[in-house]
Order: sequence, then structure tokens, then C-alpha cells
Amino acid sequence: MNVNKPSIEQFWKDDFVPLEKAGKEILHELREDEAEGDVHRRMVSHGSHKYFLSKSAFQHVQSSPLPPQLEEEIKKVRHSLEMGVFSEAKLAWTIVDNKLFLWCIEAGQDFMNVEVQSGQTIVSAGLAPPKKGVFKETVEWCLVVTTLDEVLLFALQRQDGRVRLVQTHYNIPTDSIPTVSVCGLPDGRIFMGGYDGSLSEFAYESLIDGAPDRKTPEEALSDFYDGSSTSIGILKHTNRSTNALLRGGKRALTTAFYERPRKCRKLDHSTNGLKALAKTVVPGWFLRIPSALFGSEKMGSLDKIVHDEERKCLYTLSKRGFINAYDLRDNKIAFKASLDCVQISRQYLSAVARGHMFVASSSIEFAGGGVVAQAGVGGMEGARSILKLTDPDNSGRSGILNPIEIHVLGRSESSRLTLLAITAGGLRYYLTSLSSSLDKSNLAPSSKMTLCHIRAPPPIDPITGTCEESFDEDIPGSRTPRVFSDTVVDAAAYSGGHMFLALKKAKETNSTSTDEIGNVIIGTNTDLIARKITKKDGVVLRELPGGLTETVSVPSALFGGRIYNACAFRTVPNASVLKLMLNSQTPSDNELSNDLVPPFYPKVSRKDENTNYDGKALKASKGFVHSNALVQSNGVKASGSLIAMQVMSNFFLSRPLRYGLQLKSSFPPSADYSREPLYRISTRYGTSGFSFTASGKVRSAVSVPRSKKSNKSARLSPWLQRPAMIPLSDISLSHLLPCTTTVVTSLGGLHYFKSSTILQALGEILLKAGPSLESDKGVIAFYNNYGAKQFCTLCLTLGLGCGPTKGNSSMSDELERRAKLAAFKLGGRPKVTKKDGFENESDDVIVVENADEPLIPNGYEFSKSFLSAGLTSISSRLLRPIWFKPAVVVTEGPRAKLPAKVEILLDEATLANVRSPIFRLKQLVKDKFQKAVATVPGVHSVDSSQMEIDDTNVLTQSMQFRGALRLQSTASGTLSQEDADTIACLIEERNIHSMFRLLSRVVQLLDLLSLLSRAQLMPDLPEVEWGSLHGLTISQLVQSRGGQERVERLLNSLVSSSNSTSCTDLIPTADSDEIAKKLASECYLYFSPGSRYAYLGFRAAKEALRCVDDSARRLACVDQSVEKFLTAASFWTNAQLVTGRLMHSGEIETYTQKAHVALRYDSPLARAAEILLKLQQYVAIVDICSITASNFSGKNNFGALTDAATVVYPWENMLYHNRKSHFAASGEESNQSKSEVSSNSIVLGTSVTPEDAVSTCHAIILYNLLIVLNGPSSDQSKKMMVSACAASTDQDFLKAFFRNLIDTKHQSILLKIDSLDLERWLKDNNDYELMWKYYVAQRKHVRAGELMWEKATEMNENSLIEDRIRCLERSKGSYTSAIDAGNNRLNGDNAKPEEIKSKSNLVGEYLDIARLQHQTLTEIKCLELTEKLTEEKLEKIKKNLLPVNDLYNDYAAELNLFDMCLRIMLSCRHDETATIERLWKSIICQEILPCYTRSEATYNFLQNILNDSLIEERVVLLSEGDSASLPSFESGDWLERLREKVEALGKDLIGKGANYVCPVDFLVSIFEGLRHALQHGSDSSPWPLDIFVRINVPYLDLLDAYGSVIEREQVSLMGGADPYRRYLSLKSVLELLEKWISISYSGDNQNNRAYQELSNAVVSRSLLNEIGAFESSLDGLNKGRDEIQTRLEQVKERIQRL
Repeated sequence: MNVNKPSIEQFWKDDFVPLEKAGKEILHELREDEAEGDVHRRMVSHGSHKYFLSKSAFQHVQSSPLPPQLEEEIKKVRHSLEMGVFSEAKLAWTIVDNKLFLWCIEAGQDFMNVEVQSGQTIVSAGLAPPKKGVFKETVEWCLVVTTLDEVLLFALQRQDGRVRLVQTHYNIPTDSIPTVSVCGLPDGRIFMGGYDGSLSEFAYESLIDGAPDRKTPEEALSDFYDGSSTSIGILKHTNRSTNALLRGGKRALTTAFYERPRKCRKLDHSTNGLKALAKTVVPGWFLRIPSALFGSEKMGSLDKIVHDEERKCLYTLSKRGFINAYDLRDNKIAFKASLDCVQISRQYLSAVARGHMFVASSSIEFAGGGVVAQAGVGGMEGARSILKLTDPDNSGRSGILNPIEIHVLGRSESSRLTLLAITAGGLRYYLTSLSSSLDKSNLAPSSKMTLCHIRAPPPIDPITGTCEESFDEDIPGSRTPRVFSDTVVDAAAYSGGHMFLALKKAKETNSTSTDEIGNVIIGTNTDLIARKITKKDGVVLRELPGGLTETVSVPSALFGGRIYNACAFRTVPNASVLKLMLNSQTPSDNELSNDLVPPFYPKVSRKDENTNYDGKALKASKGFVHSNALVQSNGVKASGSLIAMQVMSNFFLSRPLRYGLQLKSSFPPSADYSREPLYRISTRYGTSGFSFTASGKVRSAVSVPRSKKSNKSARLSPWLQRPAMIPLSDISLSHLLPCTTTVVTSLGGLHYFKSSTILQALGEILLKAGPSLESDKGVIAFYNNYGAKQFCTLCLTLGLGCGPTKGNSSMSDELERRAKLAAFKLGGRPKVTKKDGFENESDDVIVVENADEPLIPNGYEFSKSFLSAGLTSISSRLLRPIWFKPAVVVTEGPRAKLPAKVEILLDEATLANVRSPIFRLKQLVKDKFQKAVATVPGVHSVDSSQMEIDDTNVLTQSMQFRGALRLQSTASGTLSQEDADTIACLIEERNIHSMFRLLSRVVQLLDLLSLLSRAQLMPDLPEVEWGSLHGLTISQLVQSRGGQERVERLLNSLVSSSNSTSCTDLIPTADSDEIAKKLASECYLYFSPGSRYAYLGFRAAKEALRCVDDSARRLACVDQSVEKFLTAASFWTNAQLVTGRLMHSGEIETYTQKAHVALRYDSPLARAAEILLKLQQYVAIVDICSITASNFSGKNNFGALTDAATVVYPWENMLYHNRKSHFAASGEESNQSKSEVSSNSIVLGTSVTPEDAVSTCHAIILYNLLIVLNGPSSDQSKKMMVSACAASTDQDFLKAFFRNLIDTKHQSILLKIDSLDLERWLKDNNDYELMWKYYVAQRKHVRAGELMWEKATEMNENSLIEDRIRCLERSKGSYTSAIDAGNNRLNGDNAKPEEIKSKSNLVGEYLDIARLQHQTLTEIKCLELTEKLTEEKLEKIKKNLLPVNDLYNDYAAELNLFDMCLRIMLSCRHDETATIERLWKSIICQEILPCYTRSEATYNFLQNILNDSLIEERVVLLSEGDSASLPSFESGDWLERLREKVEALGKDLIGKGANYVCPVDFLVSIFEGLRHALQHGSDSSPWPLDIFVRINVPYLDLLDAYGSVIEREQVSLMGGADPYRRYLSLKSVLELLEKWISISYSGDNQNNRAYQELSNAVVSRSLLNEIGAFESSLDGLNKGRDEIQTRLEQVKERIQRL
């Protein structure tokens, strides 16, 4: 094959192809990162699950002593001493008897204390955010202090840089049940755990019924625009809830007698209602007597409460190891599940000890199977040793299975796991409260909790702190998890994969000197190193990290006694960016395949009510009513005396007589909008999640409002508004994550530990390395451990200034330099190699085969360099926070005339934080890859040389495409090494260049969004049309043509729209000019040259309108304006901007309508023509329209378009602004048309094409021509305008002028003209739809019918069966109209009525078969039977009209679509009874079989039906004690399926004139047989009768059918002459009569079918005869005769009353 120049040039032909390719690489990297961070996913992977020692992963940083005042207080302790840290407020706390002490852990200042005045010992303390609107804004936290008898609330107030503690008036009694734990929620709710295991809530500033306060209209509006409300409805007080007494406790009793309730109360959320009631009315001391006598409750006290904010869930941990889950959705609380951790863990360990691969318990899930479960606890032996330790007969310690800490596992860590529990023995329980369904969006806790995994701690000696030597032979240096027999955990903490444990040796005796015993500290981190493993054959390989592999560190021992509490947390500098990063689940391919969200334009009120911009009110023939008036230059209308004085003053001062005056003519009103703002920017940003005002029920990514009058913005799916949080590894988050800090408290003070990040480790290695980085041992080890790709990615991250060097100028420059150098030195080279001889040297090698890369010859594959892969990886991580998120979300105003709500994704601070690293990365690519960026790779033919790597330029001239590269065909078909290197370098350079383009677009887009926010505040600029960007993601705005067009439209509106909040004639100020300059210099990839010149043209035109007529300044401004507009016209190549129809509805037929739409939607061409008309520049109007039209007709030379005033590189000139698709007129295929159709297919109406743009250009000329001709303009002006139009060389425009007269005046009667020329023109256009309408309008129904018949039966492979059905329906309707109207003319000859009727009947038959064919096709798709058809057959049924025989034999019968077979027989009136009965039996067997039964009679009955059916299934007869995997017949699971099937089919068959297709007698016998076989001697519901009634079988027919069953009792399939069977049959007839009468007496008699049939049967006495015959058949019936006779008498009595 040949690799030649056009192959690479084709890549650059479309400006958006490089962006799409770079975007695909970004998408691949985003998904790859998401596959590595989930704890559950790593858990189920079959990795080592080992521990590895690391000295630097977890280190002790510093210790600070306790404040001196506190040390003195501790010496006086009598009863209680507790210590801890409030991590959210960075406060340390200590409880000493009745005193609580607080101080800041960072600065060690703001020492505060609380002393309970009653002297009672403080039991617990907790922190909670203040409720909104209760405290001052200076209050940051609420401190909850609990004693034995009361709960107190304090306010933590920050004032003048210091924190002080203020006691509030909020306090509640404990009802003699001490509170031992406190948990505060972000919304201010406070939950408390009681000593008795109860859960309660401290509610303050709320009424007992929980009703919120009223909102003022201003507050409601503010909440809608800036809050989370989805409406502005003012809240009202609700009635008190019925359970206020139970939830409010004893304090609720006082409110029953006093009108004003208390401001705080205790709400009891106990699950036992009787217990809650007892607490309400019984004194607390009395309730504590049973606990004192018989012990505490089963669960024990609630020692821990944690809140899962993401999943709206609350977890509690009791002293005895019970974990409860509560659902907090809708601001309520509901108990969901409970788990006994001790018992479940025993079952788990027992199963592991026995080597089970799974556990039968529904509360245990072996994540990853038995192998992973064994690996977590040290194998089967490890599980046995743990169980042995807990054996009470062996002096065991069952407490090691009891959790002492619980921590929430957020969605940033796992999408499956929700909770981590750490036991007293150091075991970790990985739990989930989610259901096992595949719906990951359901975050609500289920009705059960599941234990997914148990992980034992590292084998650390609690005394010496040494790690046990339990090496794995295959994995050097690994340690197996295990539990020491004498280990106890005093304190534990967990945060983001980092765990802290404080261990001590378990004591056999109760010693009171616990504070003198120190703890052994261990810390574990997630291990992401690719470890060396040794295979059995001795081969050493590197394996990516799998399983819950962790590093463990044992810092130096701490002094100061045991550790009371530990707390781990992270302080993230860019919290908003991290939040965006985590909430960024990559959409699926299906979600990404959706079209662009349609724009939203709010409704506006216009100044002139008579102006109709739909073009229906304008009548050009009648002209406009105009008046001329002399006005002063300031626009004020002048009186006669003022005019005379002005003229005299001008005469004496030698000024022009018209100076200060001007003739103002009233042109037709322009599309001028009201001054009311259309948009209101919300103070809520997307960094915290968009509000749900733009959400709704959607079927895809967006939902377009059905009603045009609703004026609602398109509703967005949740994945667009609030993407799901995803688990990402620390490597993926390395540029944002800081170190994890762990603060532990002991009598020795506060001790600080830190877990280093990967970037910190790499930074230290690079700084310690020698000058030769590529050979440094530390660098090489890191390179091997994390892989080449991750190494380059992390080095580039450090090179951008992200990570530990951020803000540290002393070391950042040197580290950045070394990091960049290391990435380039070890970045590798791209390769093109043969497939046969290529072996992957690393898992990081990314291989692209020739099928995906046209530049690669057959038999070869391309491997990108690690440096290029790292560049893509770091780009994806920097873009992740914003890439698939909407830049703007717009919601219509909550009420009419209220502005639309605009929510922007990024605030200024977050935008700067996101932009900064992306900009630095772009600059790095620009500086280091100069050859790849300065020119377009492969476009220029230059000599190439060997690629070299140095410190400054990685890609040299060798990466230029060589014109001499021509591969000659040889026998071997191999490339030379030089040619292979050249191709590899070319592909690499192309990829880097594409990535640079994408990064440049992102940076400029972020700058653009910032400038748009500023422009919104400019009174002299129009409002920003935020609706154009509604719902468009950053990726769509960056890499799609549709996104580019939306942005161009928005920017165009800034320069051409008259929609501004102030006077539209204001000349732009210096601030507006500055924004325009920045748009041109910083956003030139979006701000087109056409918009830039248009801005200058409008600015000069507005200034000219402010000048005196005929003044030199005005003439100069007019000339400047015309010049700029003419220049801008050569750059107006966007069809949608020219037409103004980015979002329009319906077809726009007339030129007047087109011109009005262009004005309404701010077409720059229409706006320029409008303002030039005011300046009386008629020739300029025609010129700019003609130039613009030539841009879309292929008559303009795009190669001559240059505008390099703002671009950085020459190849950026007109990039993304030059619509090359408009060369379609010259025969070149248009790519834009396809893109436009794709991006606009969601809007109503036709897509905008270049032809539409040309037509709009013509329409604007004609529209302005009519204004001039019918207006007050002078004859000279009219002559100039007409002359300019006549001088045009555009033949299409000259024809359009004539057609415009017809379109504007006679469109409504166009189809009523009886003209052969018109008919021939319609035929030439091959528009059969329009021609059919024409024939119908002309009442040529026969011709219309034949046209649609020909279209329906034509051999066109592109016609679908739906289209053919529609044509047949039209043809049938036309022939019917011809018969009704008596139109017998056909091509001048009279057609006979019989012939028309015959054709109509023929079309009707085809239509019936076509509908059955479409129904068959639908059923084939629903049942997924397409694979059973050949491609040819499938295409035939989709597109061809099939003969009825083929439809029956080749499709319905072959695929066992028996219901369709019956429908076809109905359509053909085929009455073969045997076939019909066999089909019905097949349908019944399909719904029932396969199954088993233990009844021989039932077996014989089912076997008889099966033998006469068309399906191959089986019925199994089982004896007692046998088991089978088949469903049981007697279970009745098949009944509902059979009922639905028969009802759906019967309604289609009954009442169509061929009831033999639904044989009632036959079906009654079969269904009653099934019913009797199912009921086994017991009564059952008359379900067969219900079916027949629902499908509208006549009751007399049913009665006859049941009578026939009774007559055939001796020989029927229902079991012979069994008396009991006879009784059941007679009972069925009685049930039929009762149901008939019951339905007859219900509802309206006139519309009641049962009543009418009953009346007719009674009148004709046929029913009474049937009843008499039935009564006589009771003779000989013994059992049940009296019952039937009694019920029959009741039936007869009700009939007589009728």
C-alpha cells in the first residue's frame, strides 16, 4: 500500500475532526481512571490482599502538649475523663467531670471551657452546623453537651478572628435516659443516641407539627433563583401531625393545654411505638427499673452515630455490635435495617474456615468469592484462629468481633459499599445498606444490611510494634493479614483509604492504671504499586495492584498513656474543584450519542403590538401607514415655533438650515424588545450541583417541551444536572488531594500523623536524585512500580505546579524543572511495528491497529510514547471536573414576565482554579512540542530527519510528513525502520497537535464564560443569550460543530441584537470595547472575524445616527460602517447565524417570514440591513446580502479569506469559522450538512442548510425593497434600490423576486391552481407529498389515490413498512373521497364507479395485510426474534409489502407467533376449525409449559393439549418426594400470563364478523379444564369467565358453550363422568349467570352491554329456557345440589325484578 500526503491532509480537512479524536482519547482515559478507584471493585479482584511495610507512608509529624489549664484540671478528675477532636471545626475537646474544654488544634489558641452549673457529669458532646435563620451569621457551629438529666446547646461564634462559646436558651431534659452520642447533620438537625439504645432528635426553633415559617414573596423568589426551590409557592402552616405526642415526648403534653409551643424539644425516633408512648406518659425513673433489674436492652447503648450525606442515610452503632440504618430522605427519618455484627461475622468466619465459596445467609456476601474472603483474614487457618480467640470455652475474647468505630464509605470510595466498621480486634467489616439490584442510581438504604468482606489487621505485635515475618513466597515482602491473640484496639480512625489503629496488649485483669500504658501506632494506606510476583516457572513479572493491598507503617511509639480518640481528615485547598472532580461519572456511549440540547429563548414583549414576526400580519401590497416629523437631534419632537427659531439661528450663524433638525420617518417597527431583563444570574453555581428547576421526566438526555406555548427550557437528565459521584483512585486525584492528617489525643497531648501522597513521594525522589534522572535508582524504582504511563503523568502533574510544591516557591521551580525533565527523558518513543514480532514490554503500551489508524500499513500497529500517553492522561484529569457538565443551565421564570433563571457551572474563583493548570499544560505543550504545534503535521512537504529528544524540543523536523515517502510493493511487504519511525512520529505529532487544539479551545472557552458574565452587567450591551448555551456540556462546546455554532450565535447577539436592558441606540462604552478586544484576542477560536467586524460596523452606524444629517462626521461614520459591514459579510459563512434559525418551529415559507425570523433571532445580516436602511444606504444593503449569498453558493474564494490580526499561529486563521461545507455547489461532499442535521434533529422544522442561507439573503433584500417601495421614501431612493437589485448577476435571486409575489400573496391558494405547468413542476421536484396534497386540493381524488398506491407499492428499498402503510391509508382515503364526491375523471377519461370501488377494496385489503405485517414486525422485535430470521427476510418484512401467505408461513408460523397466525386467519376469513384449535392450544402451551405436576389426571389433560399443539415442550409427572427445577402447574404462576395473552388476543378477534377464529365452545372446555385441574377439589375464582367477559363474548354464547360442556361431560377432556366434575361444571354455569346479572345491575343501563343482552334474552325468553334446561340437569346431582338450587332461585328472582 502507499502512505501518501492526502491521507494525513484529509484528517485536517474538517476543523472538528482533530478535536473529536482528542476528545475520544480523553473519554478513554476518563473511563480508565474510573475502573481503578472503587474499593468494592478492588476487593472482588483476585489480587494479593497483602500488607507491605513502608516507613514513609505514615509518619508522626509533631506533638503538642495539652494546655496548662487543662493539665491542672485533669489532675482533679473524679468520675469521667474523655478526649477527642471535632475534625470539621478543627477543635480538640476534653471532658473532665462536669467541665468541657475546647481549643483549636491548628493554632493552639482560643481556649474555651463549659461548666455545667448543676455539677452533673458530662456524658457526651457533639458538634452540628447551626440551623438556617436561627442564629447570627457569625455563629459557625452549635455545641451539644449532654449530662445525665439534660441536653444543652451552645453556640460557637467567630468574631474579630477569635472563637468564643455562648450558651443558648435551648435545652431539653433527657427523661432520665442519658445521651451517650451526638451527630449533627449539615442542615442543622441533631440526632442523639440514648443509653437504652433509643434514637432521638434535638429539635429547636420548630413547632411541634414541624411546619415551616411562611415566606415572603421576595424570599420565595430568592429561594427559587438562588436556592434549591423549584417553585415560588409560599409555604403555609400545616395541621399538627397525629404522632406529635409520640415524637414530642412529655413536652408535647404541655402544648396540648397551652397555645404557644416550646422552641426546642426532643423527638423520639424509636421504632417501637408502644415504647415511645410509654416514654411519653410514664416517668423516666420508673422506666429504668426494668433495666436495673433485668439488664439493659438487647442492643445496648448507641455509642456511635454517623451520617452519610450523599446517600441521605444515618447509621448507629450500639455497644453490643448492632448497626442500624435509617433513611433520611424528604427531611424524615425511617428505620430500614439492622445487623448484628458479632453474629454475622461469626457466620462469615465460619464459612471461610470451612472453605466455602459462598454463604447461604442473605446478610453475607462473599465479594469476589471464597478466595477473596480467605485472603482477607489470612486464609482458612486465619479464620479458625479468629474464631478460636472468640470461643468462650477457650478464655476467648469475643469483643474482638464487636465494632468500636464506624465510618461512612462515600461514593467517592465505592459505589457498592456504604460503611466500614472497625472492631476491637482491628478487624474491618465492609458493609453495604444498598440493595443488590443493578440500579446504581438508587442510593436509598434497603431493608437489610450486608456484610461484604472482612479484613484482618496487619500482623503487628502490640507490645514491640514489630511486624510478624509472614512472607509470601510468590510475593516478596508481603505480610498476611491476621489477628494477634492479645491485641486490643484503643482507638481507630479512617479517611479515604487511610486507616489508623492504636493497639495495646489485652490484659487479663482489670487494671486501673490504663493511662500509664502506651499504644502501638500503625497506619495503613492503599497500595497502588505494581508488585513483583514470581510464577511457578520462576518467571518474575510485574502485576498491577489488585485486591485490598495496603502498605503499613509503624511510627515511633508515643508517650503519655493510652490514646483516647483518633480523627483523620483532609484539608482540601480547592474543595470546589475536588467536588466537581468526584461528581463526574463519565456518561455511557448511549448518553453521549444524544443530540445537543435545544436552546431556550424566553418569551419577550414587543413595543409595537401590531408587529408580527411570524410574517402573517405584514401586507406588502397595502403598504404601511407612515408619517414624517421634524425632530431635534436629541430625538424630541419639535413644535412649529421651535423649528422656526432653530432655522433662524442656523441662518444667522451660517450653519446648514437643517442643523439640529432631522426628518424622522416611521419605518416598519424593528424587532425591538422591552427593557425588562430576560435572564437573572443565580448566585448558586454548578460547583455545588445545579438545582432541579430544569429537571423533569425525560426519556433521553433531554426532553423537548411538546407545547410551543409552554415556553419551557428543555428538561435535562440527572446525569447532566448532577452527575453521579464516582470512586477515583488517589493517583487520579493526585493533583488535588492533600495529605491525610490524623490527630490523636492522649494525656500526653495532641499527636499529628500524616499519610504522604504519591506526588509527595515522587517529589522527594526527584529532589534527592542526581543530575542523571534517567539512571537514578529511586526514579527507576518509582518508574517500575507505577508504570511508565503513570510516571509520565505524575511528572507532568508536578511540572505544572500541582501537588506538594504548590505555594512553595523555594522548591517548586527546581522540582518542576526536574519533573518535566524526567518525563521527557523516560517518556519513550512512538513505534510502528509488525504485529507478528511485537511484544508488549509493559502494560502501559497503548496499541492502535491499522483498522483504527489509516496511516498504519496493513500488518502493522502503532504504539504511542509514554510521554504522549501521560499527556493525554493528565489532560483528562484536569478536564474531568468540567468536561461532561453543562456550562449553563437555564430555567424559565416561575411566573409570566419574570426573567429566566441562569445557573453557571463555575464561579470566578473555581473557574480560575480549573483554568490555571489547563493553561499551564497548554503552555507546556506549546513550549516543549514546538514542531508539533507551530505547523499542522503532514500538511507541508518538507524534508524530515531522525527524531531526537532533548530538553527543549521533543519532536523535531523528523516528524514532518515527507513528500518522498512512497512505499513500493515488495514481496515481503515490510517497512524500512526509517519509514516506520517517520510514520510513528507523524501520528504522534498529529495526536499532540490535536490535543493542543483541544486544550486551547478549553482555555478560551473558560475565558469566554468569564467575559460573558462581565458582559451581562454592561448596560450598553444586549443581554447575553444564555439560553443558547442551555444544557451544552463543556465537551460539546469545545469539540462539536453544533456547540461552536451556539457560541457564535450568542456572541453574534452581543453585537447585533437589539435586546438590551437600556436604550438600544447607546454607543458602546470603553468597558464594552475592552470586552470586545478581549474576545478578539483571548477567544478568537469562538469569536469569529465576522462578529468582530460587525461589532465595529454597528458601533459606527449607531454613532452616525447620533450625528446631524449630512454632517461630515455622519458621512465618515456611514462610510466606516458600510466598509466594516462589507468586510464582515465576507466572513458570514454560518448558515444558522445568517438565517437566525438556530431554533425555529415549523416551515418558513415566505420571504417575508424569513426576513422577520432573521430579525427576530438577530441575524447579523438582517440587523445590518435594518440599520443601513435607517442610514438610507440602499446599495450597501444589496451588496452585503449578495456577498453573503455568494458565501453559500460556491462563488466566493474562501482561500482568500484571511484575518490573522489576533491568531497566534498561521494555521489558526479562520479556524472553526470557515464553513467548508458550502463548497457543495462545486461538487464536493458536504460534511457540515451531516453535522447540522445531527445537531439540530431535535428541533422542530427543517435543518438550516446553505440553500436556506441563500434564500434568507434574498429574502432580506426583497423585504427591505418592499419597505422602500411601499414606504415614504423618495422616488430617487426607490430608483436606487430597484437599480441595485436589477444589477445583480444572481439568476436565482432574479427568479426569487417573481416567486416572492406568488408566495406572499397567493400561498393559501397555490395548491388550488389547476395548471399543468404547476403539476409538471411538482413532478420535476419529485415531491409526492406535495403532489398528493395538490391532487386532493384539486379534488382529483382518483389521481391522488393512484399516486399514493404507486408510492406504497414501488420497489424502493429505502421505504419502510410504516411509510407504505401511511401511503396506503392516504390512497384508501382518496378513493373513498372519489366515491363520495362522484369524481370519475382519470387523465381526461371517465372512470367507472365499479373500477374505483374495486381499486378501493384492493387498497383496503393491502392495508389490512400491511398493518398485520407491521404488527408482526413489532412483535418480532419485542420478543427479540430477529436473530432467527435471515438478513434478507428481516429486510423484507421491514420494507416490502409481503403476500399474506409469506407473512403467515415464513414469519408468523415459523416463529411460533400463533396469535399473529390467528389475526391473519381473521383477516383472510379462513375458518379451518382444526387449525384454529391447534393454534389456540399452542398459545396455551406457550404460557403454561414447561411445568411439572403430581396429579396424573392433570398430567393427562396437559399432555393431550400438548400433543395437539405446534410447540415442543414437556410436562413432567412427579411422585411424592421428587423434586424438579421446572415450575409447578399447581402454583398457578402461569395464570396471569395466560390471562393477559388471551384478553389481548380475544379483544382483537371477537366482534369482527369472524368469531370462529375465537371458538368460545372450545376455549370454555379448555379453560374450565385448566381451572378444575388447578383448584384440586377446592373452590377457585372463575377466572375463565372473567376472561370471556373482558373480551366481550356475548353472554348467551357463553351460556351455550357451558351447556355444551355439560352435555359432553361423559366424553370431554375434563375427566369423564366424575360426579364432582359434574358439580363443578354446573357451578361454573351458575357463576356465569350470577356475574351476568351482577354486571347488568352496575352502571348506566343504556351503555351497559350486559344489561342490554340480559334484557333481550329475558324478552325473547331464551334465557329462561336455558335456565330451565340447566335446572333439569341438576337431577342426579347429590353433593352441592342444594347450594346450586338456592343460588339459582336467587338468580331467577333477580331476573324477574328486571
